[in-house]
Amino acid sequence: MDNIPRFDLVILGLGTDGHTASIFPHNISLFSPPANCAVSAHPVSGQKRITITGKVINNAANIVFLVTGKEKADIVRALISGDDYSEYPASLVNPVSGDLTCLTDIHAARLIKGYA
Repeated sequence: MDNIPRFDLVILGLGTDGHTASIFPHNISLFSPPANCAVSAHPVSGQKRITITGKVINNAANIVFLVTGKEKADIVRALISGDDYSEYPASLVNPVSGDLTCLTDIHAARLIKGYA
C-alpha cells in the first residue's frame, strides 16, 4: 500500500458497541476515508478524538486487540463466531499482509463456543 504508514504494531481496544480506534458504529465511514487520520466524536459525550483510519490500521505488520471484561463477551462472540457483524467498526480490521491477534481475559472470552 503506497504512501500509507506501516507500523510494526498497532494495539487496539474493543468497545461494547463494536467500536475500535475511536471509530464508532455511527461514524463507521471514518474507517475508510482517503486520509491516514481522522477526527471522530464520541456518540454520547460528543468528545472529539483523533484516530488513525482503517487503511493505516490494516497496513500494520501486527495488530493486537486487547479485550477485558464480561461486558465485552457478547461483542467478542459476535466478531469471532461469524455472525453478521458488519455494523461493528472492529469487524473491518483485516490486515493487508500482517498478523491479527486477539487477547482477552476469561470474562471477555466466556461466550466463545468451545472455550473452557
